[in-house]
Amino acid sequence: MAAQHQHYVPKLLLRGFLSADPERAGKEQVHVLDLEAEKSFPTSIDNIMGERRFNEFWVDDDVLATIEPWTGRIESHLAPIIERIRAEKTLERTPEEVADLAFLMAFQFVRTKGMRLMPERIDAQLRRHVKRMGFDPAKVDGLMNLDEEGLKKEHIRHQVQNLEKYVEIMAEKEFFLMTPPAGRSFYIGDHPVVLHNDEPRTVHTGHLGIGAAYIQIYLPLSSDVLLCAYDKAVLGQMMKASDEARNKEVAGYALSKLIAGEISAAQMKAAIDAARDLDPVAAMINSIRAGLPIKVGAEQVQCYNALQAFFAHRFVIDPDDSFAVARDIIAERKLVGLKEQDAEPEDLGAKYFPEIDRSALARPRASKRNAKARPAT
Repeated sequence: MAAQHQHYVPKLLLRGFLSADPERAGKEQVHVLDLEAEKSFPTSIDNIMGERRFNEFWVDDDVLATIEPWTGRIESHLAPIIERIRAEKTLERTPEEVADLAFLMAFQFVRTKGMRLMPERIDAQLRRHVKRMGFDPAKVDGLMNLDEEGLKKEHIRHQVQNLEKYVEIMAEKEFFLMTPPAGRSFYIGDHPVVLHNDEPRTVHTGHLGIGAAYIQIYLPLSSDVLLCAYDKAVLGQMMKASDEARNKEVAGYALSKLIAGEISAAQMKAAIDAARDLDPVAAMINSIRAGLPIKVGAEQVQCYNALQAFFAHRFVIDPDDSFAVARDIIAERKLVGLKEQDAEPEDLGAKYFPEIDRSALARPRASKRNAKARPAT
């Protein structure tokens, strides 16, 4: 059987980020930055954000299994809603749409190369910690025995067993859209579902789990549409802060005028209502409830693109072939990597998946040491 290039970011999504050059776009080409090599290049969407037999695994020495048909069915189911949102830039906010958007975000979050390698990253942290304590990791029981095939099996098992739970968590969010100003484009990275939280991390709880309080989750659907999923407490917090500021400034001023006899009670109420109508947070909430996109500025686009570059495993796409933000993030990624090597081991599973059974992430199975040769692939 011929080896197949199988995507972990599907071509369905990548088509939303084709080159701004019409000739390249006609060939379904994108502009890619390799964050490790620090070089950019154009390529077909057939060749990027996937790997040879990424979704295939050996059941035993003779049987090769695959989940590629399963992923294909999911993508086919989600294609109409992605294409409609790209074209109309609105959400219908029906229960069916929320379910599909939750499914889209959950599946794309768990299926990537970066997610597959997370157990390896945990293992590396633990081994560094053991060495710092003066022990030989090879002689310590309980450390993972990782190899490529073991990682693949556990990643696939984790997707199949936990996807439903991920969808349930995502479905609790408030979904809405953002659009960039003219002349600006959203990036997409090879781990495109990215997390952000404005609340500080505490000693006992992570703040970047998909179910964490005040979490903000982003998935670019095209160069001009960003799908957002916020913990509903985020919008509540924004409304509360806005109300408090308005009450302090506008209502306080109007009340002083009322007490001074300069305006009537009806005029005071009209002033407060007018201020509420002009409040940008209230306008944003109204747009979200109507399914309309939030128009963001150039600086905000830079922030969202920085998240794509920072959380990417290796590759990021910029339709404009600029990569200004991504190149700035390269140095930050390197610095974080150095700090991670020096730091105490972190429970990355708890950080990103506090609600999930993480046994698959923690204990990948080793492949057979003396397995006979497999057929050439």
